[in-house]
Amino acid sequence: MYAICLRYTRCEDDAKDVLQEAFIKVFVSREQYDPALSIGAWIKTITIHTALSYIKKNYRFVLHADEMVFDELMPESSEEPDMEQLRRRLLVILGKLPDGYRTVFNLYTLDNLTHKEIAGYLDISESTSKTQYLKARKMIQQLLETEKIEE
Repeated sequence: MYAICLRYTRCEDDAKDVLQEAFIKVFVSREQYDPALSIGAWIKTITIHTALSYIKKNYRFVLHADEMVFDELMPESSEEPDMEQLRRRLLVILGKLPDGYRTVFNLYTLDNLTHKEIAGYLDISESTSKTQYLKARKMIQQLLETEKIEE
């Protein structure tokens, strides 16, 4: 759950605050838990909601609804990347994304929510969610390319 909190926040202290608040919510609402369901999924949902509330309240959270057309993503390289190294690099790059991009990217890619669900959580349109996701992907690609050039 800490990893989820860290993905949505910019620093470890904020992630710890979110995690603590999430577990308080889990404890307070423990009577509402349905034992027929996965407890991990229930706690994860509470953690994500808590992280979203936290970033809306504490970060400059701006989503832009413009409908820009994006260039095609560059084709993948034929060589196999080191997945652990790529994961670490991606986490660093996610920390560099604007709050709106990072949040939508996390919800869609890492937490497997649909754009419709994301729109409901963030009180935005479904097309805004899609636009933010595409912008995040493009920015991640640019940051990875910039990093590759610097190496």
